[in-house]
Amino acid sequence: MSALEELEEKFPEILRLMPDEFDSHEFILTLAQGYQQLYVRALSEYADNNQPFQSVHSEIAKRLKKRDDLVNHIGDRPSRNIFGLVNDAAVWQKDKRQLPLFPNE
Repeated sequence: MSALEELEEKFPEILRLMPDEFDSHEFILTLAQGYQQLYVRALSEYADNNQPFQSVHSEIAKRLKKRDDLVNHIGDRPSRNIFGLVNDAAVWQKDKRQLPLFPNE
């Protein structure tokens, strides 16, 4: 299993930590902080890429977009990325019906 696949398995847990509305940059930062080893592994899997951070972050956002069972894409907004640069990021709203308060529910 790739590191990105393992990170995707953590999406529900990370979403429980997020506010009701958040952007991709906020989600990626929370995911990276919570699962630093997996995040570094994902980056290393893209080490031969000219822009591994952008590639991994783009892949995380694409995978989150496919998870319409967990979130709804509600637009875009300017946001600071992990490097402090401002660019557009997808804005998400949690589908709370799909997120149990406790992981074993």
